[in-house]
Formats: sequence, structure tokens, C-alpha cells
Amino acid sequence: MPSVGLSNSVIYLNLNIMRKSLRQSVISSQASASKSRQSIPRTSTLGPRKLSRKVSYAVVKSHHQAGDVDEDNRLAEVEQGLHLEGDITILSQIEGTQEILCLSYTETFDYLGIGLADGTVRLINRKTGEFEGTLRDEEINQNPGTTTSIKHRPVQGALPVTQTLTATYVTGCVKCWHYPTGRCLYTIRENRQTLGLAYHPTLPKFVTVGDDTKLCVYDEETKALERILQASNSPDVMNGHRSRVFAACFNPRSSHEIISGGWDDTIQFWDIREPHASRFISGVHICGDSIDISQDGKEILTCSWSKQDPIKLWDYGTGKLIDTLEPDPWESLLYTGKFVGSSFASCGGCDANLFRIIDLTSKKTLSAIKKLPGGVYDIDVGPPHSKFQKKSVRRPPPPRIAFCSGKTVFEVESNI
Repeated sequence: MPSVGLSNSVIYLNLNIMRKSLRQSVISSQASASKSRQSIPRTSTLGPRKLSRKVSYAVVKSHHQAGDVDEDNRLAEVEQGLHLEGDITILSQIEGTQEILCLSYTETFDYLGIGLADGTVRLINRKTGEFEGTLRDEEINQNPGTTTSIKHRPVQGALPVTQTLTATYVTGCVKCWHYPTGRCLYTIRENRQTLGLAYHPTLPKFVTVGDDTKLCVYDEETKALERILQASNSPDVMNGHRSRVFAACFNPRSSHEIISGGWDDTIQFWDIREPHASRFISGVHICGDSIDISQDGKEILTCSWSKQDPIKLWDYGTGKLIDTLEPDPWESLLYTGKFVGSSFASCGGCDANLFRIIDLTSKKTLSAIKKLPGGVYDIDVGPPHSKFQKKSVRRPPPPRIAFCSGKTVFEVESNI
């Protein structure tokens, strides 16, 4: 990976080299295992074919709602080569000019913020599908670097909506943007490549992760660094990370607990009042924002950069494996994964370029999109499904989900 201060083209080139190197090493190490595995029928994960009667033919920089079409036409969003499985509808498809590495809905779901390879964050109006704003300042112009994550403070009860997005950059910057005005409210400069960020679910705190193995916990109101979480100097004790960290997640049922994951194949458990991790799970290779904790705080979802058994559920309290979710017919190296409410999960990755929604009740794929234009690097959960009714006793379908693939942002919804 490049050092801070290199041009964006060099930084981005090295990011791609890093990904290709990782991909080759994982594929070669698992080649013998893959040969011995029985091939999975292409319909086994999805069960009986249940096709949607609606398809969206969205075009560049526009937003088209789905219209009724014949079932035979559905598999093709065909002009673009997309392969849709299950009852899934592409609501919008918006293409840019650079590869998109991360994205986030705003608090009220009016906009999508997307992070680009040159450090620009662009805003997409969800109603019109048009690009409406650019978040970029002179510091980024002078020292451009890939945007690595975008998040906003969780919306809490009577607290006001801040209309802000916080982004991290490979240059080590953490910038909070007031997106209606395009103004940078503050910048934190870390002496490392900052690779991810997570907000506390109830308190004005966030944690950043990066290539130096450390987790940095900040108070958002004072902008002060409250705590650095890291491994001790003892080589015989595994109480922190030993390589790059790509993901962190606060436990929504605890004021002090965080988990994190990265290249050292461990999920570390932290209490932010203590400098070192208290325990860990091994054997999970994390390369993006691909760990999550359920809303009841009892389960962990991990989506690993691995061809074999990449999606697993773990018991938070004991760290024991609960289940390995049924593999997809198309193996994919996963960069991102999230719980979607209490009943579903979603994930995405590369080789094959795939987005997938999983029913956690049946532990099977609800719907999927394959043959996407690029790897799926990030996912965000959006507003409720268009058919969701609060008074309904029926299990609600998953909410809308946005994800980025190559230079394109997709917004989808799936029925159950």
C-alpha cells in the first residue's frame, strides 16, 4: 500500500494490486479444497424459481420505477448482462465516471453519498436519480486519496437530524461534511491509512480503523481522541490485531463494547474502557465492512474474503459458531455484509461479482444479482419496502438496499 502523500493514481493502482494479490493467494490456497467439493446446483440455494413480474430498465444518471413486463424479459436487464435470481426488483441504477468504493444513505434517506477513488464524495438525489452535490475541499485537491468509508451518526429519538456525512480516506483524513452546503465541519488527521469508521449506536462517539492495527475512539462533540485500542507488546498473547483492520462495529446493546476484523483472520472483542482486546474468534479473513452485530446484541455476522464458507453466524457471548449459511451457487470473495433487520442479511463481493439477500429463517438465498459490472464493495440499508405496512401481522419484506458495483450504484428491493 502507498504511503500518505502519493498521488491518487498511485494510491488507487496499489489498492487494485493489493486486491489482486489477495485474490490470487486465497484462490491458490483453496484450489485443492475446491476440487474436492461437490458442485452445487445453480438452483439449490434459491429453491423453486419465483420470478418478479416487474423489472426496472434504468439508464445512466436517471431513475426509473419498475414497470410490468413479460416474465421472459426479466432475466435481462439483459442488455447489461445482469443475472437476477429470486423476486428482486432493481429500482434505480446510476452510473458515474469513477469506481465507487463506499456509500451511505443520509439520515432521512433523501440522498445517497458515494465515495470515489479520487477522494470525492458525491450526492445522489434518490427522487430524481441526479447527482446534486460534491463534497471536496482544497485539502483533498492538494492531496487526493481514495474514500474508504462513509457513515452518518445514527438517528436517535428526539435528537435533531444533523445533515452530515463523515468520510474516511486512505490519506489518513477523517472529514465531517454538512452535505446541504458542501462545507467540511471538521477534519481529523491520522498518521496512517484510515480504512473504516463506525458510529456508536447511542452516544456521540465513533471509532476508526486502519493499516496500523489500532482502533481509535473519538468523542464527536469535542473531536478528541479518547482511547487507542491495540494489542499489547507480548508476542505470546493475542489481545489485539497484528495486521490491517478494515471493519469495526459497536454492540447496539452495550455502551462500551466493539468488535473488529481484518487481515490477521481474527475478530477481536474490545471494551473501550480497556486498552487491549479481551477475546477473539479466529479463521475469519476480513477485507471490508463485512462484520455486523444483530440488534439484540446476541449474534455476529461475518462475511469473509474466502471462497469456502464465507458467511457465518456466531454467538456474541461465547464466540462459538452458530451456523455456516448455505453457500451461494456462485462462489464470491466477500467485501461487505450486514444484518438487514432481524430476519435477513445481505452481502456482496467479487469473483464472481455478486449481491445477495439471505433469509435468516431458512438460511437460504432470498434473491441475488450476478454478473454485475464490478465487485460489490459496500452495502447500506435504506427505507422500508414500498409494500411494508406497520399494522400487518405478516413478516415484513426486507427494506430497500443500496450497493455499489464498479462505477454504478444500484438500489433494489426484494419480496418474500
